[in-house]
Amino acid sequence: MNFEEALVYELETISGLTNRVFPQTTKEGTEPPFVVYTSSEGEEIMTLDGGTNIFELTAEINVVGKNYDEMKVYTKAVLDKATSFYGRKIGIDGPNILSLSYGEPVESFDESMEYHRSTVELRVKL
Repeated sequence: MNFEEALVYELETISGLTNRVFPQTTKEGTEPPFVVYTSSEGEEIMTLDGGTNIFELTAEINVVGKNYDEMKVYTKAVLDKATSFYGRKIGIDGPNILSLSYGEPVESFDESMEYHRSTVELRVKL
């Protein structure tokens, strides 16, 4: 299981997000709550001796809710789940997370869709 598959597996264990975690975009008509993510392939950490077989990657996680309170509840649940990744394998035989950090969630409101969104940048080493 690669990082993205493991990320989806873990986030879908959050009550209300089963089958509601999507790469890059959702199907038209999908109602909140849901999560949309993007992820890099990562970059191998190099030393003077060469490759370390440790990769650093960034994922952007967008939590979308019908209203502000729902978005806040799911953002907290996603962050709680993500912080639980540190020091363990995620998913089913997925990657071992060696380090993890995230940026402060950035909140916004989409007037055309009337959705509340929180965007979090997650940085991991595996």
